[in-house]
Amino acid sequence: MSRRLLLIGALVLGGACTQSSLEALPLQISVAASRATAAPGDTIVFVATIQGGSLLGLDVDYGDTMTEQYGTGGARTGKVSFHHAYATRGTFVTKITVTDATAGQKSASVEIRVN
Repeated sequence: MSRRLLLIGALVLGGACTQSSLEALPLQISVAASRATAAPGDTIVFVATIQGGSLLGLDVDYGDTMTEQYGTGGARTGKVSFHHAYATRGTFVTKITVTDATAGQKSASVEIRVN
């Protein structure tokens, strides 16, 4: 009786480069806004660029009582875009905090003036 090894798809047991065997990237975050000044109701596009070992998600605080959360599913790097329109005049600090499973949290912020 002969034995055969059946490989299905690209499944390889004992592979050398699974996500769990990769060295964690240093936890970093930066945020950019499409504009620093706007009129009430104007939409501002924010882009957060993140990296880490196992990114769990982003918490966004727009500084005007509005907040949002975004999941990142354990990714090592990412670029997340989101939109917000401020309803009232003033100066607001949008703060984005990334959470990493191994490195904890790190934040970045950008100031927006609504005239």
